[in-house]
Amino acid sequence: MRWFALALLAAAVGCAGPAPMQSPPGAAERAAATDRSRAETITVTLDEFVFLPSAVALRVGQPVRLRFENTGARPHDWTAPAFFRTVAFRPGDAGAASVLAAGGSVDVLPGGAREVTLVPLSPVAGEVTCVKPLHATLGMTGRVVVQ
Repeated sequence: MRWFALALLAAAVGCAGPAPMQSPPGAAERAAATDRSRAETITVTLDEFVFLPSAVALRVGQPVRLRFENTGARPHDWTAPAFFRTVAFRPGDAGAASVLAAGGSVDVLPGGAREVTLVPLSPVAGEVTCVKPLHATLGMTGRVVVQ
């Protein structure tokens, strides 16, 4: 019975999602020096079981405001750890702390919306998934590319 409990605990920890992360060195200074008035807003819609658009293309050094809107009936997330490891968030952005604490994931409740303002610091091409059970399997995947 003890082994079963340990196995169950190990499985639960393994399903906890990405580990918390930190912004890259110098990110706060780069973000503070960026003119955010030039930030383009890109809206990503999360629904059953799709991201619209499925691909997001960004430029290094160009500030962007990512707005995530969940039009579905279930909670969804936009999880992209490889991408979020390479960005500088707007100083004081409360959403940034939750994205980093969630390991590079933006969670959005049904009918809700979240925004993060950031500056991509280096080129990256990575996968985006919804890590809720079976959502990626059902097609909730995409890509983010920074050039």
